[in-house]
Amino acid sequence: MPNYKNPFEYEQATKLSTEDVLKYYIEDFNYSRFVSSKRNIFLVGERGTGKTMTFLYYSLPIQVQRVLKHETELDLSLVSVYIPCNTPLTHRREYELLDPLNASLASEHFMVVSIMKEVLDSIYSVPGIISKDEEEMLRSELEYALHLTLPSNIPFKRALDLALDKASVSVQESLNSDEDDIKKLFMSFNSGLKLFLVCLRQTEKLRNSHFSFLIDDAQLFNPYQKRALNSWIAYRDNALFSFKVATTRVEAPSFETSSGGSILEGHDFTWIEMEQPYQNRTSAFGKFARSIVNSRLAAIGVTKIPEEFFPENPAFTKDIEEAKRKAQEEAVIKYPDGTPKQIADYIYKYTRAIYFQERSPRANLPPYSGFDLLTHLSTGVIRNLLNPCYHMYDRMLSEIQKKPENEAIPIDEIPPNIQTEVILQLSKEKWEWIANKLDNSIEGCSREVAKRVYQLMDNLAILFKKRLRSKISEPRAVEFTISGFDEKSYADLSEVLLVAQKAQLIYTYWSSAKDSGKREPYYMPNKMLWPERGLDPHGQHARVSITAHNLLNAAVNNIEIPFSGDDQDEPTLFTTAV
Repeated sequence: MPNYKNPFEYEQATKLSTEDVLKYYIEDFNYSRFVSSKRNIFLVGERGTGKTMTFLYYSLPIQVQRVLKHETELDLSLVSVYIPCNTPLTHRREYELLDPLNASLASEHFMVVSIMKEVLDSIYSVPGIISKDEEEMLRSELEYALHLTLPSNIPFKRALDLALDKASVSVQESLNSDEDDIKKLFMSFNSGLKLFLVCLRQTEKLRNSHFSFLIDDAQLFNPYQKRALNSWIAYRDNALFSFKVATTRVEAPSFETSSGGSILEGHDFTWIEMEQPYQNRTSAFGKFARSIVNSRLAAIGVTKIPEEFFPENPAFTKDIEEAKRKAQEEAVIKYPDGTPKQIADYIYKYTRAIYFQERSPRANLPPYSGFDLLTHLSTGVIRNLLNPCYHMYDRMLSEIQKKPENEAIPIDEIPPNIQTEVILQLSKEKWEWIANKLDNSIEGCSREVAKRVYQLMDNLAILFKKRLRSKISEPRAVEFTISGFDEKSYADLSEVLLVAQKAQLIYTYWSSAKDSGKREPYYMPNKMLWPERGLDPHGQHARVSITAHNLLNAAVNNIEIPFSGDDQDEPTLFTTAV
């Protein structure tokens, strides 16, 4: 039997081998030009959007392997050091027992030592980067500058590793014994990390290097560490170092510094959004998704393009073509003297709506399939794209194992029926997870809040189903904005929305309001919820304006969101009111 390997593995990036990172990473110019620059940036996106993968790819150890693989020359003008925040050293909780000053100093110390150790490991991934003579020079300089003692009978890297470990142990012991002279043991950014970098720049190969710290999952830092990091970002001189900070949007750190000031977007850092709200085939994410799946297929020797590997159900394709014909006939009647754009816009809005409207309410759920559909189901998140692909390929492996060994054949296509089964199963499991496991999965979520989240998502699905089956101007809208906030509704509704965002059931974006031009948030539910409810994951670029009162009623009292069934409350092309 062939040795099958599922190419759609979606383990977190830190669990991938160096070979897999190099094999699967797809460079995106929008991100790479910032990550490979000397600027401070915040890379913002929820779990699964590719933040860690991007940072790992640009880290020095991975770049060393890339250079060796392609036999090119390593450029050390930018030394990118990957800094995971989810480590025991940065997660120490001693600060909770200390006065604010010592808590701040201790938190920064553990953070600084953690980063110095990552720098050390990273630069030594480069063969021969520091000569023996340079190591002896560094040994003397670091002992003097950092007040460390490096054992002389141990190789330099190991000796420095041990000395840094001892520096943290000494602080830990002093905290436990409540020593009065504890402050002299702390390392700050200036007295520790910065001096360390200055010393490293005395070596030949690092003489002109800029150190770029790739801080992953910064939302996991404690409050003192977050403020310390912002203080470092506030430095005006970026010749020696810069910071690239990856964080989730829903738990993004504040911009407050240790001194009580703030860092400013555009002045101290650049804010980059990883999540992309448009998933059609011509969008940036659509092209990105295609490149990702192409690379995964190439890894197992499949030469088909994604649309061929994940074909659309032929009956569905035929029905959509018929719906398109009807939409065109309607457009000609509605706009007898219409421009080509008016006709095309009408066809775009109503083709898929006609298909869903003309299905019998008693009919089975639509045959969800095709690579284009998978891209929309991802809701702009890479992990959401790979997850169903992984399960579809795994289902195919199960089918093959049922066959006699001599009938085993390579997998070069996922049939539409398998796609439909997996999509509907994952959609069903998503709803069951909200109903039964949400409070056990999301920190800070009570059983009551979990119930409210389910009722909110359920009533949104009911509203969007009514709209899809109605003759209104934007029947396929599956995004919403919130109007009519008051203090009470804001507090109660925000709690529900926050849990939904943490659970990645709702994604938040910002756009200009049509009536005022001001920036306002809009909300996109995870589209994997829609197949179980017979909705169209494609949606359209339109948003429904729902009052906070009606959303709160839906969440708290399980009351359906009102829908008039006509266009009287739809004042604009892209925003409708409910």
